[in-house]
Amino acid sequence: MITELKDKTILTRLYEDPVLYVEEISLVEEDYLWHNVKVYVDDPCSLGEFLIVHSPSFYWGGKSLSAYMTAKNPSTVLKFASVLKAKRGFQTHLQTSVEVESYVHRFMEWLVKAYTVRYFRVDSATFKPHCQHRKNAVRLTHENIRHLQPSASIHFIKRLETAPVYGCMNEKRELIATSGVGFLTKKSFSISYTETKPEYRGQGIAKCLTSLVSAPLIKRGLVGVYAADITNPPSLGVAEGLGFQPHRDLRCFYN
Repeated sequence: MITELKDKTILTRLYEDPVLYVEEISLVEEDYLWHNVKVYVDDPCSLGEFLIVHSPSFYWGGKSLSAYMTAKNPSTVLKFASVLKAKRGFQTHLQTSVEVESYVHRFMEWLVKAYTVRYFRVDSATFKPHCQHRKNAVRLTHENIRHLQPSASIHFIKRLETAPVYGCMNEKRELIATSGVGFLTKKSFSISYTETKPEYRGQGIAKCLTSLVSAPLIKRGLVGVYAADITNPPSLGVAEGLGFQPHRDLRCFYN
């Protein structure tokens, strides 16, 4: 029988791997995010197989949900599928292990698209700073973001309160690239918002911005997390160039 947890006891389980669960830990730790999170477990004692659902997520204008599932037993996957099926009207993004792909296809047939994401980790022993474009970098704040990026969502602006995000300017003082921390926990942080305008790619700008946001957090003893689609060599290159080491691959399903 599936049980919905009403408290934050799942944190004990999540802290066992602050790299793989960095987003989930952040959602639970932060009170204003926790209100939109539901945690389902198959066994409240072991917390071994769980499903975490965040709805609405930051994507698709908030009309979506993101989920993470650890279940490998087909009967448990079926139970968790019923939870997601009740919300199938949302655009859904599910992360889980590669080993259960056949069960996802069988029990969650509405999640028709898939890709593989590789999780990387970095710490003080492996980190390789890169600051070639530092003179053109600026930290994004509530004061400058509305001018530099008028289309910025309220979720992105809210994130600037708790985690650093940097932008790179061209000679016209236009924002041409960003990279920053998407989720921040007591033990780790994840890189997100990494984007460079096409005409400026391949110059190491994203690597510099990612380095700037990572360096002070790594100095504090936190582990950095970088996730990228395995079919995106430029993104993988940013991670590898800064000393991020492969941690684990996950399969992602969406509709």
